[in-house]
Amino acid sequence: MLRLATKFLPERSAFQQAHDAGFRHAEFFLNRDLLERVDDILALARQFDMRYALHFPNKADLQEVHLQECVRLFHEVNASAIVIHPPLLKKYADQLRAIDSGVVLAIETMRVPADELLAWVEQHQAVTLDMEHIWMFTLPEASLDEFLKLVRSVFQHHAHCVKHVHMPGQLPGHGEHRPMYTSREFCLGVFDILADFSFDGLVVSEVDMPYQNPFDLRMDALLYEGWLHKRTAEQQA
Repeated sequence: MLRLATKFLPERSAFQQAHDAGFRHAEFFLNRDLLERVDDILALARQFDMRYALHFPNKADLQEVHLQECVRLFHEVNASAIVIHPPLLKKYADQLRAIDSGVVLAIETMRVPADELLAWVEQHQAVTLDMEHIWMFTLPEASLDEFLKLVRSVFQHHAHCVKHVHMPGQLPGHGEHRPMYTSREFCLGVFDILADFSFDGLVVSEVDMPYQNPFDLRMDALLYEGWLHKRTAEQQA
């Protein structure tokens, strides 16, 4: 079953806040500075009963030692994936794989055209589907049903390639990176597709900093918990 996660800077207050809100999985923001403090991150991560994924830094200002530390962090926390933007994958993938050929680099969907999405997923083999990006940039004028149809098609053809999911509460005409509970139909529709295809990776409520507070985090966790309870009851009926 899919595993709900939140995304934060790996600092003590963020770990505690997420855990208190009911999250048991998290994705770390990373940057050059944080990759120089991997031991501190590990010490914090081991204090919480959580599972993790990593988000590779978005700035191309890294040296070999930073890449080595990123791979070390990946292994030490038993991360499910390293989410990485296309330009950074192009620049650093060979170096990262030279350090460890088994590292999971899950390239994130950004602005992939709709008629190219299936081929793009197949080409890369390990991807992060950003559901907000798909509806906002791949299908900008589409209805929710059209969006969900495309997402289902990705899983029908290439489910094995999807390693990670970003899912803030996208709603056309509103801002990016909002809490999931503010777009219930969007998120519940995606949850159902992921469950139908037995996706067991992290599904990240990727929200902006103003929404990383106890109320909004708990509301997102409750949305997932309510869906999970209903889904389980339906399967047992």
